[in-house]
Amino acid sequence: MTGKAPLWHQRLPFAGLALAASTGILGAYLSPIGSGTFLLLSAICLAAWIPLHRSAWVYAAVGFLFAALQVSQTLESPAAELAHFLGGKPRAAFIEGIVRTEPTVGSTGKSRFVIETTQIEVDGEKLALSCHVLAIVPSGTASLEDKVRLMGSLRPIAPPRNPGQFDAQRVMAQRGITCELVTASLGDMEITAHAAGLSLPRMASACRMWMEATLHKGISEDPLVCNLLAGIVLGVTSDIPEELQDEFRQTGTFHLFSVSGLHVGMIAVILWQVFRIAGIGRNASTFVIIPTLFFYALLTGWKPSSVRAATMTAIFLIGMASWRQPVALNSLCAAAFVILAQSTNEFFNPGFQLSFTVVAAILVVAGPLQERIGQGLEPDSFIPVSLWTYWQKKRHETAGHIAGLLSVSLAAWIGSLPLSILYFHMVSLSALVANLVVVPLSFLIMATAALALAGGVISGAIAIVFNNANLAFTKILLVIIQASASLPGSFLPIGNWQTAPVALTIFDFSPGAATAIQSGGRLWLLDCGSLWNFENTLTPWMRSAGKWTPDTVLLTHGDANHIGGVAMLMDQNPSPRIIDSALADRSPVRKRLHAAMGATANQRSVTRAGDCFEISKSSSLKILDPPENLIAATSDDKALITLLQSSSTRILFLSDAGPTTFERLLENQRAEIAADILVLGRHRSGTAPEASFLRAVNPSLIVATAAGFPSNEPIDEEWAAMVQGLGICLFRQDDTGAVQIRMGKKGFVAEGFLNAQKFSR
Repeated sequence: MTGKAPLWHQRLPFAGLALAASTGILGAYLSPIGSGTFLLLSAICLAAWIPLHRSAWVYAAVGFLFAALQVSQTLESPAAELAHFLGGKPRAAFIEGIVRTEPTVGSTGKSRFVIETTQIEVDGEKLALSCHVLAIVPSGTASLEDKVRLMGSLRPIAPPRNPGQFDAQRVMAQRGITCELVTASLGDMEITAHAAGLSLPRMASACRMWMEATLHKGISEDPLVCNLLAGIVLGVTSDIPEELQDEFRQTGTFHLFSVSGLHVGMIAVILWQVFRIAGIGRNASTFVIIPTLFFYALLTGWKPSSVRAATMTAIFLIGMASWRQPVALNSLCAAAFVILAQSTNEFFNPGFQLSFTVVAAILVVAGPLQERIGQGLEPDSFIPVSLWTYWQKKRHETAGHIAGLLSVSLAAWIGSLPLSILYFHMVSLSALVANLVVVPLSFLIMATAALALAGGVISGAIAIVFNNANLAFTKILLVIIQASASLPGSFLPIGNWQTAPVALTIFDFSPGAATAIQSGGRLWLLDCGSLWNFENTLTPWMRSAGKWTPDTVLLTHGDANHIGGVAMLMDQNPSPRIIDSALADRSPVRKRLHAAMGATANQRSVTRAGDCFEISKSSSLKILDPPENLIAATSDDKALITLLQSSSTRILFLSDAGPTTFERLLENQRAEIAADILVLGRHRSGTAPEASFLRAVNPSLIVATAAGFPSNEPIDEEWAAMVQGLGICLFRQDDTGAVQIRMGKKGFVAEGFLNAQKFSR
């Protein structure tokens, strides 16, 4: 009856411990106190508990202990000491260590893996540090637990330079990694000893590869289904197209790729039933099932959701073996406590937060919801059960199933709502209906996959039979997901509230470029960066702004680093309007773009000098150059020059224009080019505007792209000194990263994203 008691009547000792641990971790994150002080406070609280016997002192001691753990695992860790020693600069280094993660090859063709160091030498100085370092090397033959020796450039992992960009520094810091070693060639890596003997990580890796290969048998001609099966069964999402992942997010069903209670519970149920049929006792079954569940969590990446589910199931099974009824919410809190004790940084992991909040919501909210929903579906409560007809009994059974599904789906939706808004910037309305069908279907897919794997141990032919059944089930799942995502109002984008009448984000994509203009609820892009930049930075940034596609994209010229990302816009619905120059160039990217727009319904506007576009009631964009009859050899010399005007501020965008464009503007547009802010790209010659041009524009701020490569990208230091001599503030994007500008009724405020440099007028 314990599980039926009200929440406030249940005994939940781990709830207090988990809350104390979370409070301590958060307190340590927000305070500058060292681990020694927290340990002393923990000891004082524990000493106070001995005579007083108040549980509050125990919780306080636990909180301070976890605060000490947080500091020792982050600010005082060997990895943090190594980053501090490097001083933010790359240094020549020699490292020996053991490969601790399976090497993965990225889009650049380089292999990445984590090394547990046994020896570090930086610029000839040996460091007595043992920590984890991310190695980036040309694709080689290193394997898990090999001993390697590497030479290369050791540097702290860089923070993101743009809003929306993946924060590798934060994510790797959560794993206790602060630095990366980049080697120039395969000759800079030597495998000193191959892994030998048995180990759980290598067994898990080999098992995972066998499972993937087995699940692909007989259906390998359909790679999309194979990748979806790997995602659902093993949590591998790297090969699933980003567009399809978006559809799962929009329908609130992305949790299918998070190895969680559904997956772990399914395995536990299958094993329990198999052992029961075999006549194996309860205690022996528990003894086998629990380590199997944790091994499954290990081979799927040891993620918070899988560890939480394995821990909860283990506690539940131990309770069954000891003939005690465990309290589900207490088991959930125990799982959280165990995970945080292993790594306090998991507290800041979105996967950890989402996993526990959703399950907690189901445990707390689903029961009352099911009772309320069931009351409306049950037969008349005044009719005794013994007098129910056959159809009333069936109605009772059906009502129970429907109420259970609806209550769990709604509770999970409620639990995930705050974090969905925070991390995914949307509210999925279709999730309430989609999950009612998708969750049972995914359970069927998991069961069939388990049968395929079990059959694959005996014969590949058996695996093929079940894999072909899963081929049909997975395609049905795809149809449901895509149909749900295409429904009007399937999801609501939720963006950051923009208070300024006009807001700009000048992204740091050197040698490419993109600028976002937000005004009047509309989003314009001046160029959109390369395909990689658009997919990995602009797309997540737009979602954070509440836009899944821009309203209009203006392309300045044919450079692939400026317009390569537009290829992703062709398939978006609704597709944006594309404004393009009337001048032709030899850009193959631009030619493919025109061919794609000619074959679809994309709106394309051809613009010329003198055209003016209204963005909102408070802002407009005018095309100043080039003239329609211009003949030039390079696309940089044909780039569109634009002027953004608001009630208080004028911003001149020069794109990648060079000396001939500067001369033409001075001759023909001197009155028009006056501006408060000048946004400057880099011409292929590397030539920047001279003092005469800058005096004509008379800006108070210049935002200039800058990078160390290629040769035309770095800023000339003499030119920078000249700009400062003219009394102009210079925002160098090699220092500032992206630049964010908020334009009000009386002026503007500019701020560097990377270094927080500020300028206002």
